[in-house]
Amino acid sequence: MRPSRHIALLFALFATIALFAQPAVLVEANKFYQAGDLKSARAILDGAVKDPVIGGGPEAWVLRGFVYKDLYKAHPGDAGADALRDEALNSLYRCTVLDTAEQFAKSSVQAYDYLCKTQYNDAARALNELDDVRALSLYAAYKSNVLRTDPGHDLSGRDVEFNNALATVYTKRFNADREDTAWFNKATTLYHGVLAIDPDNYGANYNLATLYYNRGVYNIQRINASTDLPTIGQVQEVSKEFFMQALPYMEKAQAMNPKRRETLLGLEGIYYSLQNTDKSEEFRHKYEALDQEAQPLPPEAPKEK
Repeated sequence: MRPSRHIALLFALFATIALFAQPAVLVEANKFYQAGDLKSARAILDGAVKDPVIGGGPEAWVLRGFVYKDLYKAHPGDAGADALRDEALNSLYRCTVLDTAEQFAKSSVQAYDYLCKTQYNDAARALNELDDVRALSLYAAYKSNVLRTDPGHDLSGRDVEFNNALATVYTKRFNADREDTAWFNKATTLYHGVLAIDPDNYGANYNLATLYYNRGVYNIQRINASTDLPTIGQVQEVSKEFFMQALPYMEKAQAMNPKRRETLLGLEGIYYSLQNTDKSEEFRHKYEALDQEAQPLPPEAPKEK
């Protein structure tokens, strides 16, 4: 794999600014890198950075960071790709610490930020594949890598995105087996966490309301002909609590977008379950009014000339 023009320029600069002072081992590693022989460059640099003198300067670390970055890019999705990326990130970070003259600051920071973004994207992809264990590991690594170079970086937006998506995974698992309430608890905890950061997050409000509502409905659906009256009463009381918990979040979602059909139906169902028929019908009428608004007007009759 040939390095990009940008990286080639970087190492042309690398060679120019201190060629006379560079150990031969780094010159050799750079030649292998320029030729696209990443494995040979890697082998040389892995040994070189262990030398106290060579490893005490930024040159070996920035070159090693780019070598491992390109090795990672050449093997996306492989079992060892995460380890390659980790080595690239650690080397680039080491370079920024040692590079007091900021000879490689711009290029190393750009490469570092790129690799952090790939970590976040891989975490999001893992959630799409319902692999929450890998997603959590990658997201924790992403946050750690971002914060070690920029301790004041605001990650709240990323937390909202990631935790909303993770809660969706847990919700799917709860819906697949509603006897396992651990997934329900995990999902609701995440949505509450999102709302603590962003109270006006529509998705978290609506999804949390739906979770509570569905939990109450499921409890009632479990009642059958053999269920005794005391148990029925207990189930109804517990379900009512879930409906009451659902109500403010569905109301908040509906207030944020009064013409969303899903929230109008949600409020109709919640009020119906709470035996408030007037409010239930009110939202049913609002829903039906939206249907009427959506219907096209009939064409005008042709007028006589």
